[in-house]
Amino acid sequence: MKTKVHVTRIIAYLVQYLLVAFLFWFLRAHFFLMFLVVMSVVPFLSIGAVFLLRRFVEVTLVAPEREQNKDEIGFLHLKVKNPLWIFSFDANLILWTQNCFYGDTGKTRISVPIQMHATYEKMIPVRYSMNGMYRYRLDGFAMRDLLGIVSLAKKVTTETEVVIYPAGEGTRTGDMSDLSKGMTESEETQKKGHDFSDVSDVREYIPGDKLMSIHWKLSAKRDILMVKDRVSMSDQQMVILTELSGEDEEVDQVLSLTYGICDAFVREQIYVRLMWWSEGRFAFEERQILNKDALKKAFADLYYDKTYKDLEKTKELMRSIHPELTAYVHICYRNGEADAEVVEQD
Repeated sequence: MKTKVHVTRIIAYLVQYLLVAFLFWFLRAHFFLMFLVVMSVVPFLSIGAVFLLRRFVEVTLVAPEREQNKDEIGFLHLKVKNPLWIFSFDANLILWTQNCFYGDTGKTRISVPIQMHATYEKMIPVRYSMNGMYRYRLDGFAMRDLLGIVSLAKKVTTETEVVIYPAGEGTRTGDMSDLSKGMTESEETQKKGHDFSDVSDVREYIPGDKLMSIHWKLSAKRDILMVKDRVSMSDQQMVILTELSGEDEEVDQVLSLTYGICDAFVREQIYVRLMWWSEGRFAFEERQILNKDALKKAFADLYYDKTYKDLEKTKELMRSIHPELTAYVHICYRNGEADAEVVEQD
């Protein structure tokens, strides 16, 4: 927004001023003389007041709920604080909206009153029809003086973000047991410093225990082999590759299906290794998912990437970069819907 001088309002005011001056000249009435004096002073007071108002008024925008589910209605909390005994009936804000994942942007003009020595608050409803990271930013704030002669722009720097996850827990139609071929052995040393199973106790080694379960540091201290007793998580991992290729609506369906499948496996206490191809980093991103919070965090990270067009390249890249994976679950958009298939690598 820019500062504007409204010429038509100035012309209209001058016409009224000349009309009052003519009536005073013609009737010689003191009333019109007083009116002329007031009309001579009021424009300067009006413009001076809005200059002062621009300096002290404060605008903030906050999303009370930083996380929402798709197709839900959320709210943005707009607050205009005015500590002065000056007011304005006509103030406008430009609200920019951006879905960082898809790159979609839009803007909305919002008219608000600046109340005298008060705080104006407004809850703006927003319906989230797509997954992603939504960023809201107020870009410019303009207020008119009471006579409407000038509109003064004020620089506003306030923004907020909302992460949108697929609606509900999500489910996959049909029997999910057909995805069991996508499981591979979960190696504890795959990521340094990460243990992908829940440890309930530490006990002495029993012949037949897996070497990956040995607690090496404790064993060295006690001079006897000690193993970590795992009870909660599976000793296998479900490798899931989600495809970010296609039109926005297609990718959105893929994300919803991915979220539902991951959530279903996590609830069955199966460790999920979620992967996706990052165009910006030109590498596969991986996230280890053991619970719902980790799943949400993984999707929040995914939303900082971008979609791409080539559907087939990820399979080729998986074969060349991760040949150790014998199989994985590939979730993509095909035949008019989002679907999951098990890809077995040679």
